Amino acid sequence: MEQLSSVLPLQGTEVSSDRVFNVWGDVGVGKSTFISEFRESKLLSKEKVLWIQPTRKEDTLDTIPEFIRACSESVRYPSSPNKEKKISERLGSVERGKINPIVSDDSLLITRSDIAKQKKPYVNQAAAASVGRTEVARDDIEINVGLGESKANNHAEAFLDALPLKSLGTDLTIIYLQKFEKLSVTIVDWLRDYVFPAASRGPYRRSLILLLESTEPLQFAYPNESWGEWVKKVQDFRLYPLIEDDCKSLGKGLGIDNNALDYLPIKSLCYPDAMQKAVNALKNCQRSTAVKFLDSLPTPDQLKVAGLSLPEVVHADEISIIFGESEGTSVYNWFKQLPDNQAQVSSSGKAFVLNDGLRCEAISRFANQAQFKEYAKSWKPMGVFTRNIPSRADRAKLLLLAGLNWIDKPLCEKLFEGQSAKILPFITENEECFTRYQDWYHVTERLRENVHVIATALKHPGITTVSKKAERIWNEKFEALSDRSQALESETTLLETEIRSLENHQKEIRTQIRNQSSDTGETSKSESSLLPDWLHFGKKSGGDPNDPKHISSEISRKMNESERKLDELRAELSSIKRELKHPFIYID
Repeated sequence: MEQLSSVLPLQGTEVSSDRVFNVWGDVGVGKSTFISEFRESKLLSKEKVLWIQPTRKEDTLDTIPEFIRACSESVRYPSSPNKEKKISERLGSVERGKINPIVSDDSLLITRSDIAKQKKPYVNQAAAASVGRTEVARDDIEINVGLGESKANNHAEAFLDALPLKSLGTDLTIIYLQKFEKLSVTIVDWLRDYVFPAASRGPYRRSLILLLESTEPLQFAYPNESWGEWVKKVQDFRLYPLIEDDCKSLGKGLGIDNNALDYLPIKSLCYPDAMQKAVNALKNCQRSTAVKFLDSLPTPDQLKVAGLSLPEVVHADEISIIFGESEGTSVYNWFKQLPDNQAQVSSSGKAFVLNDGLRCEAISRFANQAQFKEYAKSWKPMGVFTRNIPSRADRAKLLLLAGLNWIDKPLCEKLFEGQSAKILPFITENEECFTRYQDWYHVTERLRENVHVIATALKHPGITTVSKKAERIWNEKFEALSDRSQALESETTLLETEIRSLENHQKEIRTQIRNQSSDTGETSKSESSLLPDWLHFGKKSGGDPNDPKHISSEISRKMNESERKLDELRAELSSIKRELKHPFIYID
């Protein structure tokens, strides 16, 4: 929590302060709990921070008034709870207030006339503006122009006006969007185009930040989202599982015996959502049979069993990451042949599961031994990987892609050829494992690092064969795109020069036409001969090619063709630049 507090501008925002903060991490790592505990912590209770959480409910917020209402209903002020009611009421008055349909840019509300106490309309808008509201009364309906007592012109300004000023004792207002996806496009656009600019400068400037929660960094969580004026004022904060000592402390507090505490971080992987399940398993597991079995083995073999106890499910190829490429299969086969090994073998015979009693006893015996610590360190990336991706088939596909950065359909087809029909749907239809930007896909950041570490440790083809093939394809594509980009830049420059020349000649011709219209005589041939030869487009049926009006028409046609061509070149150039920003491999 101290780390998060050091990241957030709790003492108030400055011009250079970040404004959008994203707390991200694995599913089940405890993001929502962490943020809630941070809000209620002693640390925050000492700060002058207003906390608003409009997306705490399951309902989707579609309109701006709904968003403001949700804000008014979720006001928390940990250091000054007595201020909450007044702030809530101020926000509520904004949601119920009405705005000038002529002046306002962001919303319009119409209410029944019985809401307003005063029916008498103001003389004009200037008189209304002096007091911050205008009412146009009718018997059946009233359009109330203004926002309560606020002099704001629109809901964005009125919303900010309802938030307390830093100069009046509130250093920071945090809008916590636990479920950003619950906001409609209308609300997101309103925040970006109206709230952010008004909060950054002018009379409605506020010390305001957004706090988001997601499973990815902002770049990948919302790849198509723009943060407007705050686009360069964003910061990601990754939340990791608990450290082992904290995990053991919690386990001890929940009644776990000291001689079983070393197994708890292995069983739960220190994820808060798995802690209670692991604690229950430890309280109910029996270890007497495991003690007899282990005592029958020499110490080096007991250590091997402790290594085999790290995975939830033991697969011969996956435990190579623990014992090494040459030893994994032999250790697997050795254990399967041991009598009374207490293993439950899968129907395929390619995997087995050890019970919690044996795993706990074996790990407890060697938890402080250097070799076992090395085993545990080697297994941890695979343990997190199998937790996040339970399907072995999906893990195998992800390891094939371990050396790739951005992936698109043409690359997939070139890399995997006949197998691409199986790989491509896995990529394009799997939001759990991939993020998408237009036609490119990327292994999620919460998986990518572990996938790469595992593939490297296992010397998997995904990090060797596939990656090297992708590198060759990218280098060829990069060279072709770079050459084409240079050619397009040259063509664009030439066309821009040509268009400027045409514009200048068009000005000359139009001046000549205006002069001709005021002169009863014909334009001399000497005047038209001043034009370059390439503007004489040939004689048109029924017209003189030297006639200024004819020349002007031809120049316009030529300009239209050149501008259309320029647009095409720029579009192609923009497409190439996008492709160059999405390399297939990681580039240092």
